[in-house]
Amino acid sequence: MVCKKCLEELTADNVYPSDHRYCITCGTEHTTYLSERRHTLASLREMNLESKIIQTKYLIKCAVMEFGLDKVYISYSGGKDSTVLSHIAKSMYPNILHLFANTTNEYPETIQHIKWEKEKNGTNIITVLPIDCHGELWTFKKVVERYGYPMFSKRVSSAIRTYQHALSERTKQNSQNYINRNFKKYDKYKELPISDKCCDKLKKEPLRQKAKELGLECTILGILASESYQREKDWLEYGCNVFHERNDNQSRPLSFWTDEDILKYISKYNVTIPKLYEMGYSRNGCMYCGFGVHLEPSHCNRYQKLKQTHPIQYTYFINNFGHLMLEFEINIV
Repeated sequence: MVCKKCLEELTADNVYPSDHRYCITCGTEHTTYLSERRHTLASLREMNLESKIIQTKYLIKCAVMEFGLDKVYISYSGGKDSTVLSHIAKSMYPNILHLFANTTNEYPETIQHIKWEKEKNGTNIITVLPIDCHGELWTFKKVVERYGYPMFSKRVSSAIRTYQHALSERTKQNSQNYINRNFKKYDKYKELPISDKCCDKLKKEPLRQKAKELGLECTILGILASESYQREKDWLEYGCNVFHERNDNQSRPLSFWTDEDILKYISKYNVTIPKLYEMGYSRNGCMYCGFGVHLEPSHCNRYQKLKQTHPIQYTYFINNFGHLMLEFEINIV
């Protein structure tokens, strides 16, 4: 194994203790860099709303100038964050393309909102379905049956999937060590059907395929760095606009916004969002997704709320996945 930056061979004597991807010298430099980036992110978050709008427009414009308006698209979920992004982008480029990934696991209110955006609000939206290489529709149930349930978090699910599908005893032991170091309290679930593949199969891969089919080169995403550890870590490494550095070119012009900023913008500019938020939901996302559910109050988590607001979908959930929730120790009644 070699240092990610300088490619020096890593040994027990020169590996950086808190990040085994680096040698001590490069690890120390990287830690200093991340500290500076955190300060930058904090400064951006302190800006007032109008300043953030100006900065967001600049970032969107940079993406359009780099690739051309006909080569960029908004990855549109129908949620409040991507709707704010859409509202800002359309003020600059009224006909900018939106791709909506219908994962087959959407709330009815999200589907209704997409229809309203397209038919009543004049938004240029293409709906993308998760079709496999045989031309058949992927569904949430199919993905769970084949790969496992998306539970706890993407990082935990990925670690468990890697452990379960290790091709050698050495890889399996390394995976076990990784779980012990980072996710010890989830070790008891490592033999259960858990996986992080759901988002790939139902959303990321279909969007990537459609973008390739249409000749699109850059996606504009309405994600906030504050939403998760992984997203903040990604921003610290790459910033808002990531062009020609990774497999996918991305613009994340809302990364430094807070949830409070989003709500202020919606109120100030009278932005229409799905009725789901009026029903007490703070996110739209996929109905049955388990990422983060263990952090919610055990007496009013998303599944218990689903029982109250969408009884038909809740019954389907119980019939198909209720037994798994018992194994994951998630309260669903």
